[in-house]
Amino acid sequence: MRDVKAVLPPCAWNTFHRRRYPAHMTDTAVPSGTAVPSDTADATSIVRTNEIPWAELAPGIEMKVMRQGAKSGRYTVMNRFVPGTVLPKHYHHGEVHAFTVSGKWGYLEYDWTAEAGDYIFEEVGTVHTLAVPEDAGEPAIIQFVIEQGMDFYDENDVVFHTENPESIMALYFDALDRAGTPRPGGILP
Repeated sequence: MRDVKAVLPPCAWNTFHRRRYPAHMTDTAVPSGTAVPSDTADATSIVRTNEIPWAELAPGIEMKVMRQGAKSGRYTVMNRFVPGTVLPKHYHHGEVHAFTVSGKWGYLEYDWTAEAGDYIFEEVGTVHTLAVPEDAGEPAIIQFVIEQGMDFYDENDVVFHTENPESIMALYFDALDRAGTPRPGGILP
């Protein structure tokens, strides 16, 4: 891997670095002799998603859990929805970040359709109904990072299920157990 400092002359590096980072984050703000932490290896984790099995929650609706998020309230899942899937309307207690891996999907309440490569950001308090078009041609695979969970509503707008880090793990493991699929290791706490 090439070191950016080795490519740029010192004056260019200083200009590049200062434009990208606030003063408190540049190397000019670090006191001489300050040691760089060397014990951060455990602060970065990898989940091998191909080793995490899909769990069928309902016909055509599958999920993998990559991060439980019990401490932070922020969990990460990957869903696979067949064309024609419509989920119940739901309310988000926190922000949601979604990345479309493949396929296409959207919300009935909005006039856009996400396709492979699209990133979607959802504000706290959004209410909507996820749907995959009947003519999508392939399942939609979406990675979601969900903060603080969500409530699902029935046809009378009454909450029938609350999803959070604890309930998502129970839902996932119950579906695996029903299918006789071993529970995986490798899911982040």
